[in-house]
Amino acid sequence: MTQGPSSEQQLRRDIVDVCRRIYEHGWFAATDGNVSIRLGDGRILATPTGVHKGLRMKDDDIIVVDMAGKRLSGTREASSELRMHLAAYQERADIRAVVHAHPTNCIAFSLAGVSLAQCLLPEIVFTFGSIPTTAYTTPTTEEVPAEIRKWIRRFDAMILDRHGSLTVGRDVFDAYDKLERMEHVAEITFRARMLGPIRPLTCEQVTRLQQVGEKLGLPNRAIVDSPCEHCNACEGAKSPSDEEMIRRVREQVEKSIR
Repeated sequence: MTQGPSSEQQLRRDIVDVCRRIYEHGWFAATDGNVSIRLGDGRILATPTGVHKGLRMKDDDIIVVDMAGKRLSGTREASSELRMHLAAYQERADIRAVVHAHPTNCIAFSLAGVSLAQCLLPEIVFTFGSIPTTAYTTPTTEEVPAEIRKWIRRFDAMILDRHGSLTVGRDVFDAYDKLERMEHVAEITFRARMLGPIRPLTCEQVTRLQQVGEKLGLPNRAIVDSPCEHCNACEGAKSPSDEEMIRRVREQVEKSIR
């Protein structure tokens, strides 16, 4: 279905609105990140490169490209990172919007080599299943969309190792909400690790949540870890990453006391 002129103008305003929300949270810095919306006729609305998306971007700065990334309208240039958006749209017809941001806690976890894929909170099992971290790729290269394609068919939210995050949705606000939720669980997980070893949900608890989700009409979200990896938590075992995080925090506390 083709979007009319008034609808397209509103979508431009929606992109500007979402970009300002992301900037206010500190998940955009300067010209970083990008947001896009799929129109109904094979065109993509996208934020351009080289524009501060939180303070200076306006509706008419947004460009229109085709599914191959060729600019169709607008005076500014497309971001080299638009290719990850196009990969998501090409892999799934249901995706209507993509948000790439740099959420602080999510990036910190990837730098520390700590995964957020474990099932920790019931609402995350309902909304995400689990949150994978992709392999490291060189920004602006074809490595990025190639890696995105490996995950996007099963997951709506992912951490890009040392690079940020990618979330998708039925509209741009849905994609933004998933970004906010993902960063929230990252912050909760960080605080919990400072207090001690964390306890992931057990296999039985995850299975029960999935059954409840099905009754509520929610899609069955993919889980990264295998059941046997969840069972490691059932016995109360500490994972190496938990112990390492506790050791680091203690060292920092001891240094601050000296």
